[in-house]
This record gives sequence, C-alpha cells and structure tokens, in this order.
Amino acid sequence: MDSTDSDQPFDWTFSLPPQPVNPTNLQGSGLVCETKHFDSFYNASGDRIILPSGQKYKSKKAQADESALTVTNFWDEDQDLERTVLEIKSPFMKAALKAAVPEYATFNIDVKNISITGEPRCLFHYRDELASYGATLEQNQDPEGARHVQHLISYMWEVLVVEIAAFNVLELLQDFEPSLEHKYLWMLFRPGDIVWILEGYGIGYDGDNFGSSFRSAIIEPYEGVKPLKELSAINLDRLPEEKKRIVKEELIARGRKFVSIHGQQCFWYSENRSKCSDGWTKTRIIADTKGYDTWEGGQLKLTDEKPKFKPEEAPQKMTEGDLMICHNRVKGYSLRENKWGNFEVDFISDISYDSNAFDALILPDDQKQHLLSLVRTHEDDSFFFGDLVKGKGTGTTFLLYGEPGVGKTLTAESIADRFEKPLLRLDAGTLGTSPSSVESGLKRAFDLAERWHALLLLDEADVYLEQRMSKSLIHNGIVSVFLRRLEYFHGILFLTTNRISSFDTAFSSRIHLALYYPPLSQSSRRTLLYTFLQKVSKTSADNLSHDGILKKISKEKLNGRQIRNLVQSACALAHGDTSAKGDIKKYHLETALRPMKQFTRRMEKVSGCDRPETPVIEIDNEGNEIEKLEEYTDSEEEVEDHEGSPGFQQNKRRRLI
Repeated sequence: MDSTDSDQPFDWTFSLPPQPVNPTNLQGSGLVCETKHFDSFYNASGDRIILPSGQKYKSKKAQADESALTVTNFWDEDQDLERTVLEIKSPFMKAALKAAVPEYATFNIDVKNISITGEPRCLFHYRDELASYGATLEQNQDPEGARHVQHLISYMWEVLVVEIAAFNVLELLQDFEPSLEHKYLWMLFRPGDIVWILEGYGIGYDGDNFGSSFRSAIIEPYEGVKPLKELSAINLDRLPEEKKRIVKEELIARGRKFVSIHGQQCFWYSENRSKCSDGWTKTRIIADTKGYDTWEGGQLKLTDEKPKFKPEEAPQKMTEGDLMICHNRVKGYSLRENKWGNFEVDFISDISYDSNAFDALILPDDQKQHLLSLVRTHEDDSFFFGDLVKGKGTGTTFLLYGEPGVGKTLTAESIADRFEKPLLRLDAGTLGTSPSSVESGLKRAFDLAERWHALLLLDEADVYLEQRMSKSLIHNGIVSVFLRRLEYFHGILFLTTNRISSFDTAFSSRIHLALYYPPLSQSSRRTLLYTFLQKVSKTSADNLSHDGILKKISKEKLNGRQIRNLVQSACALAHGDTSAKGDIKKYHLETALRPMKQFTRRMEKVSGCDRPETPVIEIDNEGNEIEKLEEYTDSEEEVEDHEGSPGFQQNKRRRLI
C-alpha cells in the first residue's frame, strides 16, 4: 500500500483548504442540502432515460442540479439493478473530500462533480477525517458548510448501516479475538494504509531505480467469520501495540537492507527453513535484478505516478513509511545451484571471505606466487597484454591437474576468497554434451563471469579437453566450440582434470599456467588432518597430535577429500558420544577410519575384475583379524587346495563371511 504517516494525529486546524468558488458563480449547483434519488432504465423504444424514483413521466431537470447529492440506480433491460452511482455536487462536500481523501487531492472541484459507483467506501474509510473537517468549518463560523459535510456523513451511515453494525461489533471486541466476515473485509483496508501482508503494493527495484509497483494481496473467500490474525493481510494499526512496534521496526530494518542491495553484489544466503520453504540451501548469491530480467524475463514495472529514487539517493530520501513497504525479496543467482531465483531479504548477509585458505594450500610457494601474480595482473586495468587481433587473448586460463582430492578445486575456491570475488562453477551437467548445448552454455557462463567479474571453474573438464579423433564428430565439435569460445573469453578460467594423457594439444597454447598436484605426502596428510581438526576444536587437534594418532593415520594413503570426510565422520561420532563431552577422541578417528580402509581395499581389488567376490576375514596366530577379498568359486577342488595349503595350516585360520 502507499506509505502514510498513520501514527500522526489528524489535525485540520492548520490545513484547512481554500473555500470553494463563490456559490453565485456556480449558478446555485448543489447548494440545497438534500439527497435526490433517480432511476435510469430503458423505455419502450430502447432508449435509456432518467426519472425521479417512483415517477414515470417527470424528467430529471434543474431541481437535480440544486441538490447536494443525487443517487441514480441503473437498471438493465430485465429490470435487474446494474449499478448505483452517487454524484456529489455540493461545493462544500467536494472541498471536504479534496482535503480528506488523497484520491481527490488533485481533483478540480470548481468545474467537476465527484461520482462514486457502488458502495461509498471512501466515505467510510475517511469518516473521521470528514467529521474533523466539518467540525473545523463549525469553529470557523461556517455552519452551512458544516451542515453539508454532516449530510454527506449521514448518507454514508444510511447506506452502510448493516456493514457499520458488523464493524462496530469488531471494534468492541478489540480486547478479545476480533473476527469479521469476508464480505466486510474491505472496511479494514483503506487506500494509503500500511498493511502487514505476505504480498502487496510496495516499493521495488527495476535494476535502475527504486519505485512503487503494484502487487496484489488476495484474501480468499471463507464462510462465516474469521479471526483477523489468521488473514494473509492485516492493517498494521490492527495489531496489538507491542506487536505493531516490533513489526514496524523489522519492516524499516528490512527496507534499509533492501535499498542497499542494488547493481550486482555478492552475498551469503542462509534460509531459515522454519520461516520459508523456497528450497534454497546455504549458498553464495549474486543479487542482480537486471541480469535476472535479461536471462529470465519478467521485468518489474514501476508506476510513473509515484516518486522514483536512484540507488545512491534512496537511503536519504525515502521515508520510514517508504521503507516499510519495500519488497521482501530480491532477484539474483545462486552460485551453488547455478540458477536464477528470488531471495528473501531477511536471510541475506555479507560474505565472510576466508583470506587464509590460499595460504593453507599444500602447494610449492613459487607456484603459489606465480598463480597470484597472474590473477593480480589480470585484475590490474593498467596492465594489458592482448593478442594481435583486438578482442582476443585477454583472458587467463589455468589448468590444474593431478589425482582426485589433492586441492585442485580448493585452489580456485581459495583464490576467489583471496580476491573476494564470486566463483561460478561449470560441469558437464551445466554445459551438456552436444556442440550446440556446450556453445550456448559457455556463452552464458562467459557472459555472466564477465558481468560479475567472477572467476570461472570448469571442474573435471576431461570430456572437453580430450584429443579429437577422426571418427568422433560430436566430440570433435565440442572441442572446437570450446577452443573458439576460450579464445575470446576475457575473464579468469580454472580447468581441473585427473588425466592429461588424452589432452588435445590445441589446448596447450591456450593455457597460461598448468599446475601439477602430486599425491599427498605423509607430512602433508598429517598437516591436513590437523588443519581440519583445528576447525572443529583446537583442543582436540592438539591432544590428538600429541597422542600420535595423527602420525599413524597419515601413513594411510588418503587424499584431501577423504581426510575431510574422516574428520567429519569422527566429529559426528564425538557429538553423539556423551562421555566424550564433545571432544574428538582417538577411538572416534579409528572408528571412522576402519570402514574407509575396508572400502578402499575392496575398490582396489575389484578394479578391472568382473568376477564376483566374497569378503574374507583372516585371523593370524596372534588373534588379529585381517579382512581381505577373495574370489568366489563354485569349484570344490580350489577350496580344498586353499584349505590344504601349508601357509593356511601353519600361520592362519580363515573363515568366509
């Protein structure tokens, strides 16, 4: 709804409008303080005529012009009532409406009459203001003007007697649980009131300006009476005082945040599932109204009838009433889900960038410096080194290759945090596997990355980097599209891959820096273990380091991702262990490690083997269980040979499980 200072008292003493033009200049129109009723219907010739109510032959002439109010019922050809029109001719009444009702603030009452079709709802909504205006006329020695205003109010009471009776009951129940029938809900909401609603008419942002836009609030029909607190929209003044104060403060705070979000900005979004169920998880987002409208459509239309505010002037020029009716959502892009959406303002906050993540990378210092230098120079506008052909060769591409879980993806993430930039991720699911889908996907991703000054990460890029072959036309098309698009990309792109043996040689000249990530050494694994544990509990990390368990676990050939999962699993075990009091103990790590080792051994055994297997527990002479995998066989001879082997009889007992 429009913003108003509804908490301010309505005082006409200093705002009495100019008196209307001298009645003699209006030829006496509307000066008789009375109401005349007329009927409009079709005669036998099919022409619409207007006659005084109850008469069939006397036409509507001059006496109607003399009356302050005329009410005309319009009937259709079947004698059913179509509509009722109230025409206000009294100059005193028109002056009162011009002063009291915002809708008529610019109305030229000197040359026009005011017509109201249907129920005179505006008279009810502004009854107190009209009464105050009439009282002011009385105080200013204008009894005739006061009498006209009182006649207008009396007409409203006469027409709405049933509705007002129901509303008065509502007013009497303010200390209980006020309820109202659906057909009387209009009495609660008048134009200009601030309404606490799920959706409504408020101030939005179209990518250039903040301004007013219409959003409908629908209260579905219901039977009988319904408590006001259960409605999807409620007049703010109907809330209890304490609740109204809290809601007002929350709306103003939300409005201030809303007007601070403009252009393209990166934020953290953490949805409160108990309050909202849009499906967004914890994610970084790009607030970008114009981008949303470009790629998704549906641009917000701001009305020209209300003021508009430039983003830089909105915080100073917008009133508290304006802030209270700002939209509750902003348009943007989820960097986690890779899709556009609307995001609740209440759940948006600034990002806490981890500037130390890059320092923790297990990578030679000279390679780190090389990486940082290339990113810095790319971001430095004063440094330019492009191709001989204008528009080519201005991007920077990094290739990160090595085994899984050694820090390739983390490198791109930590660089993004180091430079406080968004990271836009791509994969085969985003780009597709046909030349046309890859081309459109790359164009979209490159455009967005350049628009947001974002870093771009194509994880597991093997399918797009593989050598072209004469018999694979589709794959050749994909690689060609990728090479062509890459040539004209102006941003920073990280490519990660687990294998470069099938690498297409044409990519070599497009790579500015290729970094190899070797398998983690034992000392690196121990460092990672301690780092992950320290994020959970420094006390636990120090105790476990002194205990020697970290050194023992670091001997296992785990990658960085497995180490993270190990600590996460141990943390969950500690959380459910009441005796541990939240600390991660040695046995938590050992318990978490055991199934991980078993799975790794089985994966190594079954790799490249199609024959079914069955797990075997071997027990040595000291009673220790050693789990292995043994190929299942239906041959009794092979089983007997195994059981009869000297090694089995002398050193260990074996049982199948």
